[in-house]
Amino acid sequence: MNERNIEILRRAGFTIEPGRLRRAQKLTPERWSPLPQQDGFQGVFHSGGQRRTTYRPVIRTHATFIDLNCDCVDWRTRGMHQRMPCKHLLSLALHVGDIPTISDAPKTGVADTDTPEPRPSEPPFGQRVREAIADAIARLADRVDDLLTAEEIPFLLGPTGSGKTSAVRQVAARRGWAFEEVAGSPSFADSDLVGLRTDHMEVPGVFARAFARARDGQPVLLFIDEATRFNARAMDILMRPLQITPAAIARAMGLAWSDIRLVEAPLWGQDWAPAENVHIVLAANPWGAQLDPALVRRARPLEVRFTARVLDLFDEPVRGAIQASWSAVDNGQLALPMEYQLLASARGPDDQALFPPYLARLRALDRAAAEGFETILAGLGIDLGGAA
Repeated sequence: MNERNIEILRRAGFTIEPGRLRRAQKLTPERWSPLPQQDGFQGVFHSGGQRRTTYRPVIRTHATFIDLNCDCVDWRTRGMHQRMPCKHLLSLALHVGDIPTISDAPKTGVADTDTPEPRPSEPPFGQRVREAIADAIARLADRVDDLLTAEEIPFLLGPTGSGKTSAVRQVAARRGWAFEEVAGSPSFADSDLVGLRTDHMEVPGVFARAFARARDGQPVLLFIDEATRFNARAMDILMRPLQITPAAIARAMGLAWSDIRLVEAPLWGQDWAPAENVHIVLAANPWGAQLDPALVRRARPLEVRFTARVLDLFDEPVRGAIQASWSAVDNGQLALPMEYQLLASARGPDDQALFPPYLARLRALDRAAAEGFETILAGLGIDLGGAA
């Protein structure tokens, strides 16, 4: 593989996200060819799954810059705006000949200034933290994707701020699936989950919306977050679509000739969708909650933890304080960890300004826990000077 090309893209100002690079190393273009005048390369990839989709990444070198393009969802919705190459572009770069550097590129009337190529420098600290977090989320997305491929329902169990929702959204974007989401609440009724029909109105809930799209032939990822917060009635309704109704029963009911997912609620009636087009992922923060054995039996629990790679970027005593927060959450002593989003705002490896906003949120949930954590900070030699 041509690792030199990855460094050329990085020097050209593109952000090489570790998770995308790791997935790119597993891909190989079905074919690739040089562009005219030897100023770049283009390739062809085909996706797997039910719908065969073609992606055509292009890397083109101009006299003063490198231009990238791909027709995949990841590049069009995010990568092109953040200069973050998708896995197809990275795989193309890894498998082609040397990408010309700017000094090697064809000249198009631009004077040759003999400007030396800039030497690579270490990315800013905040960028390194964000890259480590992105890699952790991409790894989690890989695990979710693997379970969905095995036709299981992943049940992500982990603390707030550990990347569960981001990983699930990433899976939907990778696959090109529609995305529907609902977060559990004790006040939810059947109409919130499924829908409400009267003589004068029709208000579909998340299941009705997802099932309608699936019946139209569009694969849907249905994400059910905070799954432990539903009340008993809503949970009873949720249980049925988690299990597939076999084709024989679906035919006997006059609904379909294939396996389906089926849901029913008093104020909506019966609704269904082809099982092959509805992919379900559950998630919950297990702190202080009792998991329903029936729910666990219908899904595959997947433990989500914070990654040590992010932790290792920080210096002591900040590192020790972050680790203490994560460990206390694992042990059930704290309801809220120092989540990824907060750590991504750090200005340096010894940034103690992270702690006052964390303590303020923790104090709103549990004042005694916040006071206990302040004692831990003091023991580590962190003096907030009354800022907390």
